[in-house]
Amino acid sequence: MKPYLLFFLLAFWSITNAQKIDSKDALLNKIAQETCECVNKKNLNELGISSSQIELEYGLCVMESYGKNKKNADKFLEISFDDEESLESLGVEVALKMMTYCSEFMMKLAGDYAADEFEEAKNDIVVVGFIANVEKSQFNIIELKDTDNRTQKLLWLEFFEGENQLSDLGKLKNKKVRVTYQEREMYDPKIGDYRNFKVIKKIK
Repeated sequence: MKPYLLFFLLAFWSITNAQKIDSKDALLNKIAQETCECVNKKNLNELGISSSQIELEYGLCVMESYGKNKKNADKFLEISFDDEESLESLGVEVALKMMTYCSEFMMKLAGDYAADEFEEAKNDIVVVGFIANVEKSQFNIIELKDTDNRTQKLLWLEFFEGENQLSDLGKLKNKKVRVTYQEREMYDPKIGDYRNFKVIKKIK
């Protein structure tokens, strides 16, 4: 066999095997590499770009690669666009792999995200007690008896960590829970004015 032909065959074998996706780990690595290429093209390391914009562009790049690899994604990943937790899990798994391929971008993403989380957490308030009732309306109100036997009314306005625990209140009643909330000023049509609402951020 001629040397150049042997070299061609070896190169072809190397390329085809490198692109072979036969496991979840191999798929995540491919998505991580493609996501790195995508974010690098967007120059997201530049100064002046907000952390929310960086996070948005990162998510779009992950979804772009997911679409390119959908056949293998359907085989190795359990993702539903109706399930926010599965999408968040994919983002975390890809981010961990991306540290190998574009660590500078990932450090910026992690740093900006941590800064935002810290800034938001400064306004967190924690209360411990027992869930007494859920008042169902357009936005559910969680009634909680705190350790001082006072009734706290907490607004279930948006997705929060631990909300799945509220799917079966029978199991949750009379169990002590730790609720993190933030006070937000919003318009209350009942009184025709703005007032503070306690918006749930987390239940443990």
